[in-house]
Amino acid sequence: MKFLLARKRRAGTNPGTTNSRLTCVHTAREVGMNRPVGRRRHSGFTLIELLVVIAIISILAGQLLPSLSLAKEKGRQANCISQLKQFDLAISLYSQDFDEEFPPWLSTLYPTYLKPAAIFICLTDPYKGLEGSGNQMYLDAYDLPPGSINPPPPDPADPGYEQRNPAITACSYSYEFNANSCGWFALQYPSGTTQYARADRNKDGRVTWGEANLWVASNTPYRGYVPIVRCYWHHYQYGQKVLNLAHGYHNVYTSDMKWESGI
Repeated sequence: MKFLLARKRRAGTNPGTTNSRLTCVHTAREVGMNRPVGRRRHSGFTLIELLVVIAIISILAGQLLPSLSLAKEKGRQANCISQLKQFDLAISLYSQDFDEEFPPWLSTLYPTYLKPAAIFICLTDPYKGLEGSGNQMYLDAYDLPPGSINPPPPDPADPGYEQRNPAITACSYSYEFNANSCGWFALQYPSGTTQYARADRNKDGRVTWGEANLWVASNTPYRGYVPIVRCYWHHYQYGQKVLNLAHGYHNVYTSDMKWESGI
């Protein structure tokens, strides 16, 4: 008998201890059953929290989208500068073939010196060249068929239009050395003045845009900076600078609407 009790003690089977453990477990269960049950908290967002998140996202988007838009515009400007440099090369090749004369229009360069036709379109121009350079102060510098220019140019029957290439029906750029009669020069130096007579290089009684700008280059400090091609669309669409191709120095520079501000 003593041997059996000693064995039970070694095994930890004290009857008193077992009953005590059962009592504790039973009591704990009763306490758990009598504890008041609280409401469970949902893990989702409330409507107000969602509205706050949406408002924050909207604010961040409003700050980021203009920056992304301007970054894309910088890429389009880089493409436009590349096209202006291609214009410069094509104009130089034309001048070599035609006794140092400038082409009467940009469209004249197509397709012998300049192609494809898409090069005449600035990527920033939302009208894809159908509205010309966009500067309605100088509609006669639009390299477009005169019948498609709206509003109409000062003289739709100007003989200068006969020298443009009708295959080009869209052009985003202003060609400042074109073959049309130059209205702004005639207003400043009317026919009969010494300046008008000197600007009229071929003595046909009319001063073209090309002749007027060559006169400006020869009689002012601007010289080779006088632009031959200009792009206004970056200014109109994004408030950026106007891009100008210098006819004599062959570089691209930026300016306000008046190209003299970029010199």
